[in-house]
Amino acid sequence: MRRSRGERNVGGALTLFGVTFSEAAGRGAPVNGSELVVVRDLAAIAAPGAYEVIEPTADQASALGEIVGTYAKRAPVLPAPVGVAFRSRQAITRWLELHYVALSDALSFIDDRVEGRVHVWRPGDAEERDVGSDLAAAAADALRELRRSAVATVPLRTEQITGIVLSAAFLIEQELWKEFASKVEDQAKSATNLRLELTGPWPPYDFVQMQFGG
Repeated sequence: MRRSRGERNVGGALTLFGVTFSEAAGRGAPVNGSELVVVRDLAAIAAPGAYEVIEPTADQASALGEIVGTYAKRAPVLPAPVGVAFRSRQAITRWLELHYVALSDALSFIDDRVEGRVHVWRPGDAEERDVGSDLAAAAADALRELRRSAVATVPLRTEQITGIVLSAAFLIEQELWKEFASKVEDQAKSATNLRLELTGPWPPYDFVQMQFGG
């Protein structure tokens, strides 16, 4: 596997988009030229690509998001970072076998769960959007309350002076998404002169850490 160094090997190389359960993922048509590399009940979502170092671009991130998002409607998906490439189909197969237990456990954990990202900010000049003790205090209160409705949370952005979290990702039970969104609205109403913004539901991008060989 590689994410860098400019060795080019288009022939059998594959770009990895994510890992999912093979049976459910295979029930629909392939997405945007992708294919499934199956090992037992797992499948790597991949597509032909170059085995070379790349600098991730917005277009590549968008393509990955579209493919992962479509498969996520069929089954849980562990999204891969942008730009992960394997030399061959056999290399992906070996990787799936090596990490089979960890990947299976992770898929079971995120099954029927989605990610929401909540951002707290102050309207106005760009240099003031993420600064201020009042902003930090309001964000701490709001995000603390929202954590009670989440399975897990990951900090994403902090206030410049206090280091208090201003944005966080929340892993939510899919069936409780509307309830969570309503709680974000309630917190927004009580945050005077501030804004709370919820985006999602997303696949669990911020809750996945894959291990790759050197």
